[in-house]
Amino acid sequence: MHRRILTLVLLLFATVAPHAAQVNIETYRGKSGLAGAARFSVSSDIGNVDVVRSDGAGTLTLDHRKGAMLIVLRGAAGFLGGKRYANSGVVHLRYTWKATNLVHPEVFVQGDYDRSRRLDARSLFGVGGRWNLLRTEGQTLAVGSAIMWERERLDVLPGDPHDDRTSTMRLSTYINLFAATKRGVALSTTAYYQPALADFSDARLLGTVQLTTPIIGPLEQTTVVDFRIDRDAPMGVKDTDVRLSANFGVKFGG
Repeated sequence: MHRRILTLVLLLFATVAPHAAQVNIETYRGKSGLAGAARFSVSSDIGNVDVVRSDGAGTLTLDHRKGAMLIVLRGAAGFLGGKRYANSGVVHLRYTWKATNLVHPEVFVQGDYDRSRRLDARSLFGVGGRWNLLRTEGQTLAVGSAIMWERERLDVLPGDPHDDRTSTMRLSTYINLFAATKRGVALSTTAYYQPALADFSDARLLGTVQLTTPIIGPLEQTTVVDFRIDRDAPMGVKDTDVRLSANFGVKFGG
């Protein structure tokens, strides 16, 4: 069964271009053992304007007594009049050591791109820690902090003073709240603050609110709101971006 669902995740991302660069890591932390999930949605407008949009996500976690490995894949693509007008994607890998019940050191790597933000490619590497302030069967409150090295390649417009290639060290801090009912309805919200160490005016504020509702068996419906504020966005890209998505998916384990 596990092999079949893992194959579904891989096939999903072989057919849809990779989604938004921000990953709500706390959403994917599971219980002990092997767990995973895959979700996918497609929408279209046919008539005066032909628009097709698709997005998907896949996760795999392996949680054991000493630590946890997490792999996240997200992707999205949009077509207008038969031509691709936007696509994005992210791959995120993270390992967390369970040093104590309170402190969990972490290391992570990520690669992503987002044509809607004129981001051709981005890679980062970070180390940090996570602190469990509250952890019960149905509730979690945690904060985290990390130092990460980030490298970006941008498709800047002519006349834009913004560098087309950047390399920056950033501080990444976050707070997460997770709550779930006995019936399986779960709400997770995470907010990140990521200033550049060399210039705190170059800061990003990112956040995700995710509501998951079980339908039947492993099938569930998820609604996600992502927001992003970038104080140093390139020309032609808005400082603030909000995205709403709703999709269906399956999960196993956890």
